[in-house]
Amino acid sequence: MALAVAVQRCSMQPPRGRMAALRLALVVALAAAEVKIETKPKPCKKFKCYGRKDPAPRSPYFAPRGTGACPEGASEHLAKCCAERDACATICGITEELCKKAFDDCYVKECEEVDDFDEHEQCLKDGKIGSDWPWRGGCSWHSEEQKKACMCQPRKEAEERRRQTLSHIYKRYGGDVSKVDELLIKADTPSKFAQLILRLSARFPTLLSDRRPPPEPKQKKAPKPPPPPEEEEEVVEEEAVENAEEEEGGEEDVIDLDAGEL
Repeated sequence: MALAVAVQRCSMQPPRGRMAALRLALVVALAAAEVKIETKPKPCKKFKCYGRKDPAPRSPYFAPRGTGACPEGASEHLAKCCAERDACATICGITEELCKKAFDDCYVKECEEVDDFDEHEQCLKDGKIGSDWPWRGGCSWHSEEQKKACMCQPRKEAEERRRQTLSHIYKRYGGDVSKVDELLIKADTPSKFAQLILRLSARFPTLLSDRRPPPEPKQKKAPKPPPPPEEEEEVVEEEAVENAEEEEGGEEDVIDLDAGEL
């Protein structure tokens, strides 16, 4: 509308000043127009390895490294979603975008189960804020979590590491371990494997919350028994015999002064 008015006014100007007036009118019209430009944020950089190496998971456990608590003041109904949002970043090879989508699905589902109308609205509002704002600091935080979750290994070793991780998960939760090889054929890259782990969290609900069990305490060694007392040396019998002989043959003759002649 503003642009049409400006063009109409320019047509009333003399030919010489018509071009300059048209340019000025365009600048004014664009400045006055309310143009909403939505810029899509750049995706976070993925964890990469070089020299024919692939990212491999350090651990088959994916619990949050911190408390996993929601930001202060957020709806209490989002506790599960916040914890899983933190845990998602510990899956080696996962993107920040996939973690965000998982959070969105979680908060919508959790908020739908809230009966109270006001709490339901507050839950959705807080969930939307958590989705729109950079989580825990955005890409820098996600990148740091990926560095802790991944290690670079030669491709064959990385494949074996993924096999060990998936086997461990299926054994831990009583899954069918025979499916591991088939799943690994489809999830044959670090990115696809990370997506597989995220999908498995729906099948194994505690996958993103279970922590590595503490190591069993080492059994204390029983104290060594005290050494037996040293045996006393046998008394030399010869010494005893000699003493006995002295007692027998060593008696002196007693002189009876009353007997015999003087």
